[in-house]
Amino acid sequence: MNSAKLGIQPDVRHKPKEAFEFAANNGFSHVEILMDHPYYSLKNLSYAEVIELKWSYDLDLLIHAPATSTNFISLSDDMRKASYEEMRKVCYFADKCGAEVITFHIGWNPAFINNGEFYFDKSLFDKHNEKVLLNELKPFIKSCPVKMALENTIMIEDGLERALNDILETTDLGLTVDVGHYNIRENPFFMKNFDRVVNMHLHDNDGKADLHLALGRGNVDLKKFRLGEYAGFLTIETREENAILESKEYLSKFVG
Repeated sequence: MNSAKLGIQPDVRHKPKEAFEFAANNGFSHVEILMDHPYYSLKNLSYAEVIELKWSYDLDLLIHAPATSTNFISLSDDMRKASYEEMRKVCYFADKCGAEVITFHIGWNPAFINNGEFYFDKSLFDKHNEKVLLNELKPFIKSCPVKMALENTIMIEDGLERALNDILETTDLGLTVDVGHYNIRENPFFMKNFDRVVNMHLHDNDGKADLHLALGRGNVDLKKFRLGEYAGFLTIETREENAILESKEYLSKFVG
């Protein structure tokens, strides 16, 4: 039996107090707030409110940093600078609240539609990606007072992988494995470095679209993810009350 800690991202309709109350009443250990949601954005949520909710409901806090307003591999120096400024605010907020983990997305490189087809040449960005991650992300991770965990979104290979291998060796960077994303596109970098996984996002899909269904409603194979030996955070990411509870019940078949 493992000692993984089971929690949730809130139902998208839940305001902070509702989210923490729902988590506590249903036996979860933590809440991961999604800062792209207006209820949980840096603009609208104070760390004093979060601290009070943590203490009142005796729950751990995880943070999902904004993904829509950050891109750490943008070609634009100004965009990356703004992304790090946003992330500095997230790190400060997380530290004040006593958060355990900050999950973040690395960003993206653009692809192009040409004559009805989708064109992406990763070689156009390879050296750029490696350089900016080593020069910018690496020192930033060392400066953030809360553990940061990179989520599997875009494929990690070539320059991205070279840079992140270096960062894993020289910082305390953690990883977040999203099983739904992995079901759509396997990202071997994350399973090769499974010992650095500190958070897992749990939801289901059909292998084609990121549907965030209740576990058991799609074709995600949880046996791929070594849950029996995992002792970090498990975060149900269906974002709807009934689907959260259905997923909790389904998960009981795989973890003690």
